[in-house]
This record gives sequence, structure tokens and C-alpha cells, in this order.
Amino acid sequence: MKENIRKLIESDITGYKINKETGISESNISRIRSGKIELGSISLDNAIKLHEFYKKHKEDIKPPQA
Repeated sequence: MKENIRKLIESDITGYKINKETGISESNISRIRSGKIELGSISLDNAIKLHEFYKKHKEDIKPPQA
């Protein structure tokens, strides 16, 4: 689960889209992406939401373009 969430967080899917489907605030998504919140420190509820989002959109999740 953690690796799938990491792939999502590192992808180019916008925080806005993740927010709209999961209810997790864009600011929290941004803090996770910037490392201000460690992936291992997110709540179980948010981890489940992010994992469900990942499973629903895994075909769209690609690493960010350099």
C-alpha cells in the first residue's frame, strides 16, 4: 500500500484532482509531496483514501516529466 501511495504522490496527478476525489486537502497533499509530512505519518483514513484513489487511477499514474 505504501509503495502505491508513494507512486501517486510522486505522479503528475494534480493535488486538486486528488482532493476532489478523496477529500484530503490540497495543502496536506502538498505537504506530503514536499516532505513536510512523512508518508509514514499520514492517518490511516488518508492512507486508505489515497490507496483507493491509486487503485482507481493506476493506469493514469505516471512519473512526473523531468
